Parts: sequence; structure tokens; C-alpha cells
Amino acid sequence: MPTFTNAQSTSGTASSTVQFPPITRDHILNCSYDSWFPKYRMSCIKSRIIPLSPEFVEYIREDGIILADDDGAEPEDDEWESTPSTFRPPVEEVDSDSESDSDEEDEAPRLPPNQRFPELHQAIKDKIAELGGAVAPKLNWTAPKDAAWISPHQNTIKCTSPNDIYLLLKSSNFITYDLEHAFDDCTSSNNNNTPSVPANSNAPPPFKPVLVLRSYFNPHTAMEFRCFVKHRNLVGISQRDLSFYEFLGDLRADIVARVSQLFNHKLRYTFPDGCFTFDVYIPEGEEEEGETLSRARLIDINPWAPHTDSLLFDWGELLDMEVPGPVLGVVGADEAPPAGGDDADETSSDEDEDDNDEDDFVPELRLVEKEDPAAFNFSSPQYSAHKLPKDVVDASLAGEGGMRDFARKWREMTEYRENVADWEMGDKI
Repeated sequence: MPTFTNAQSTSGTASSTVQFPPITRDHILNCSYDSWFPKYRMSCIKSRIIPLSPEFVEYIREDGIILADDDGAEPEDDEWESTPSTFRPPVEEVDSDSESDSDEEDEAPRLPPNQRFPELHQAIKDKIAELGGAVAPKLNWTAPKDAAWISPHQNTIKCTSPNDIYLLLKSSNFITYDLEHAFDDCTSSNNNNTPSVPANSNAPPPFKPVLVLRSYFNPHTAMEFRCFVKHRNLVGISQRDLSFYEFLGDLRADIVARVSQLFNHKLRYTFPDGCFTFDVYIPEGEEEEGETLSRARLIDINPWAPHTDSLLFDWGELLDMEVPGPVLGVVGADEAPPAGGDDADETSSDEDEDDNDEDDFVPELRLVEKEDPAAFNFSSPQYSAHKLPKDVVDASLAGEGGMRDFARKWREMTEYRENVADWEMGDKI
């Protein structure tokens, strides 16, 4: 749903000054993966959707990280040493003068996921196997990309076991967004008057949370693009990876053609809302077929809202942009193609709708140019604001006792430094 970046995006300043049309809860829900994937599955990465139980949502919201204890194999490509896959609070003596520690000791120990929600845990295992043994997880809108640094799989969100998924979800601030803030920008909808839930509420989310597992692949980030649709017209395409790639300049026409093909043949008149954004990945074409680029794959659909990053565009210019003959309103259920009709449409739509492409509004493709400041980005790595020192992570994985021991050592260290500073100042006087 949202795209978080370290660099200041133009959308960050625009969202506070430009006027967006009313954003309804229905619009946000239409962008949930489980809402649109069944209709467009033939254009997407192979995926499995698992409904989440209240116990799982509570587990994700809880502090601390307790992983399942039934995984026999350790990850094959650990990048750094960490504690074992099962993290249980160690048994420790509690200081008699600490009331808070006594309260914590009275609390019942929390069970690992395989005991807490065994059916769901097994379902996740089964879906990982169905998708070839490696998946990329996300919730309804957001993937835990900000937690890739803690993954044992080379700084990616690749997961080969349920524990990999739990670790990413519980370490991610982005996942918290899905559970707590998905409807922050919404106004009331005509047919949905459900009140929004306060950000820090422990109440169930006002939607049906799902876990999405997509077959994992390692994309070339230069070929990822965000596309902007206004009144059912494709008006803009932006490079997502804000780095300069010289070869993209020669592919401009092909990129626009592939994105337009996906939009016109699949999304334009079938997505319920007239204004939205969508993300695509365009792989290389087959050499034997003489194609430079293959057809675009639909990766995500995002709301037309301030929290969606406009990247190389500015929300102000997108909102002010005039499109010829805007198609307003939403698509009714009777206008959408049947769920099983994607296979037939896959072979015929390209030929049937080519004539319509000629009259379309020509979208602007924006790429990072060599002289752009974004091409010389010497700032901190992506999502660095969401990272923690490894000592803090290890302490969290060790449970409540580990965090208590870390806090004690930190206090001793800071007191020692303060004493040294006082001694040095007194010596100078």
C-alpha cells in the first residue's frame, strides 16, 4: 500500500498542500490484495492467500519475538550469527526490590506459534511448499521490506519457513501500518459507516487481514515501475528504484507499450475505482521470439491517496492534470469479467483491443536521468530509519529476560561514561 523511502519524495510535501478527492474505505479495501488478485491472477506472480486468525494478529502486535520450535533445519545462508530459531525467555532470579519484575514473572509464558495457532502454522508450511519452497510475504497492502535487514536470506524478504515469515512480520513497521493505520486518510463512505479504529487499539482490525505468500524471485529493480491512473486514463509511469540505469533510455517506448497493454487489456474498465496506482515488473523478453521485453506483471495496486509515494511525480501535478474525456464512476459487479475468464482473455485481448490503444492518452514515463540528484544518492541505505543495532535485536529475540539484561548493561555503561566525564571535568578544574 504505502511505499516508504528514506529520500524525501516530492509527494511528501505535496500531500500537505494539495487537495485530494474524498478517500473512502471502499477504495482502500479495493486495493487489498485479496480483493483484486482473483480477478487479475493471470497477470500476477503466483500467489497464495491465507486468512489470518485473531490469535495470529495478536501475536504480530505483541512485543518480543517468539518463534516456532518445530523447524528442524537451520537457514542455509545465515549472514550473521543469531540465537537459535526457538527463542524462549530464560529462567532468571528476580530482584526482590523490583515490583515490575515480579509482575512479569506472574504472567503466563507465551506459547510458540506452532502451539498457539497450529492449523495456521501448518497452512503456511504447506503453501510455502506449494510455491516451490521460497516465498515473499505481505499482508493486505504492505510487504515487510523495512525488515529485510534482519532476514537470514541475504537482506531480502525471501522466506523458506514459517519462522522466516514471523521474524519479518514482527520486525516490520510497515506491517503495523496495515493493522493500525490503513484507513487513516479515509472519509466516511456512503455504504460503509464503520468507524475507524484508534491507532493503538487492541481491538480487531476493521477488515479481514490476510497473509499473502508470493512465489519468490529476485527482480531486476530497474524494471519496476509505478503507474498512475486518473479517471481511467493511464497518465504517468515512474521508475521505482531511484538510481540511474543508462540502458532504460533505449527502452522507453517498449516500457510504455508493455504497461499500456496491461492497463488497457486488464485494469482499465474492471478495477472498481477510476483513480488508483499500480506497480508492475517487466522482465526481459525471450531472445528466440525477438522481443526486448516480456509482458508486464501486476505486482500491486495502491490507493490514489497521499500516503502512496508518487516517486518522480508530484501529487499536485497529477491531481491538476487534465485528461481527455474522463471516465467517472465505478464498475459494477455485472461489468467485471468472470473470475475464470482470464485464461481465454489472455490470448485474444491483445488483438481485440489494439485499435482502442491509438486513441488513449499517452502517459509520461519518468526515469532517473544521469544528471538528476537522485542518481547520486549518497544518503543512508533504504529503510535505514527502521533498523536497530544487532545487540538490540538479539536481546529482543532472547525474550523478556534478554531485554532486561540488555537494559541493565546499557544503564551500567551510561553511568560509567557519566562518571568518566565528571572525573575528566573535575581534573581540568
